[in-house]
Formats: sequence, structure tokens, C-alpha cells
Amino acid sequence: MGKNIFVTGGSGFIGSNLVERLLQHGHNVYAIMRRQDQVIDRRIKHIKGDILAPETFSNVIKGFDFVFHTAAYISFNKKDFEKAYEINVIGTRNLLEASYRAGVEKVVHLSACSVLGFSKNKDTIFFETSNPEIGKGNVYAYTKKLAEEEVQKYAQKGMDISIANISTVYGQGDRKLNSGTVIKSIYEGKLRFVPPGGTSFVSVNDLIDGLLLLLEKGRPGERYIFCTENLEYIMLAKRIAKVLGVKEPRYVLPRFSYYPASWVLKIREFLPASTADKVNLITPQILKESFAYKYYSSEKARRELGWKPLQNLEIAVEKAFKYYRDNRLL
Repeated sequence: MGKNIFVTGGSGFIGSNLVERLLQHGHNVYAIMRRQDQVIDRRIKHIKGDILAPETFSNVIKGFDFVFHTAAYISFNKKDFEKAYEINVIGTRNLLEASYRAGVEKVVHLSACSVLGFSKNKDTIFFETSNPEIGKGNVYAYTKKLAEEEVQKYAQKGMDISIANISTVYGQGDRKLNSGTVIKSIYEGKLRFVPPGGTSFVSVNDLIDGLLLLLEKGRPGERYIFCTENLEYIMLAKRIAKVLGVKEPRYVLPRFSYYPASWVLKIREFLPASTADKVNLITPQILKESFAYKYYSSEKARRELGWKPLQNLEIAVEKAFKYYRDNRLL
């Protein structure tokens, strides 16, 4: 018999893939929306409300068995701090309080590997126990870390809630071109120089497998990293280019180029919003991380949950590329 499952962020990249899988498994899926025209799938039961207005969903949530909190505000710009704080921290607190009062059986909270840190040393691997100092200037990581602190408060109250720390996700459904920005740049031949650092990835299909395992086996208050592979940016770019059948980027930026680039980006932060918005994801924080290594270990998820990622980077990129073409995003 299907369970009643509440999903925040159901129209997003990860949320939409999660919702589809839950529906395939015969569950009753509910999603919150702020406007009537936000209906994303007629098979989903939509609840008109706002995560920042708990009175709009607190009573409804009493009938749910499980909650997946995938909604988040992703920004790396300092000017977006207040909005990121509202959605990522206050919104999480509102959802957890409503779930706690309703006696929801299990909550899965989606966080990011960025809260675990990054290193200038490529031999450094981060685990779930990592607890680096994160400044407010690192908007996304800072607010997601505060959201995790909210999670821990409710875990201490006895709520069964587990955390998914997610590396960069590739695959179908990335309508806003999050990781797809890299694919698009390589496909259009615009990525000629690659930063000298390294990153990690997971396919969206493997991630959904992990989230369902987390729902079933995750321990309360525990983090679980979902990362398939760590690799240098130049290798990432070359492998993506091979899948797309385009020319491979060959040049790695010298490390001394970080300082002039950082200086330029910091100046742009003070420009009027209409001009600064053109920079998109090219921010001082992202630049800093791209010259470092974001390498993580998913050994805990594999050991405790039995998670076995099956899709390599090439498969995930193929699925993403087909989705972009089918939806005319490229």
C-alpha cells in the first residue's frame, strides 16, 4: 500500500526526479506550491501554501507518513544572503516544526557536500564528520549548514530525520542548467580554460536510489554523503566533451591567475544588480572553490545503506544532454 509522502521542491531538478520515482512505486505524493499555476504534474496532489508561512501547510501535513525536504535557494552571491537565509534556514525550521507536531514517521533533509569544506590539497578527502568554519560570505554553504543545525535540534527531540550531503548532480531534469552550465559551455566551445582544482559528482538516478535507501535505513541525526567519483576539472571537462562529440578543453589555468580574477570579481560584486546578474555563477566564492579540491567519500552510505551507484559520468551526461536537447535548452 502506498504511503502519503510530502515533497518540498517537487518542481526542481532533484525533486522532480524523486517525485517521478515515488509515483512509480505507488506512493501518494503531495507537493507545496505558492500559486495555482505552479501545478507540475496532475498525478501529484498539490497543496497551496508557502514554506515561509507554516500556517498554510501545518494542518495538512498531519496526514503524511514521510517528508522529503528538497527545496533550497541556491545562490553564491552575497546580495542574496537574506533570501537564502529565509528559505534555507527559516523555511527548514518551519517544515521541521510542522513535521514534529504532526508526528511524521521519517524526514529526509537534502543538504550539500559544500558544508563539509574544500581543500588546496588534492589528497584530502572529506567525510561526514567534517565541520569547517564557514563564513557568511559563502552564502549557500553557510545557510545550508545553519539548516543542518536546525535538523540536529529536532533529531535531539526524538524526530527520525536523516541528512543527505550531495555532491554535484548530473542528469535529466536540470531545467535551470545548474550542473548543465558546464555541459552547455563545453558543447558551445566556450570553455577553453579549465580551473586547476577538482570536484565530485553523482548521477541524479543514483542519488534518488540513495534517498530512498536513506528513508528506509538512515539513522536519526546522521549525515550520508552521496558522491560517485572525485576527479580534476580538466578530466571532468574532457570526459564531458567526449560524450558530446566536441573538441576537448586542453588548457588548465595557472594558479597565479586566481588573484587577478578574484580582484575583478570582487569589484563586480559592487556593481548594480542589473549588471552583476550577467555574471551568473561566476562569483568570488565559486572561483575560490574551483582552484581547490572538493573531494568526498561515500563509504558510509555504501556500508550502512547498501548504496551502489550504477551510472558513471558519461551515462549521466548523456541523459542530461538528451533532456536539454528535447526541451530546447541548448
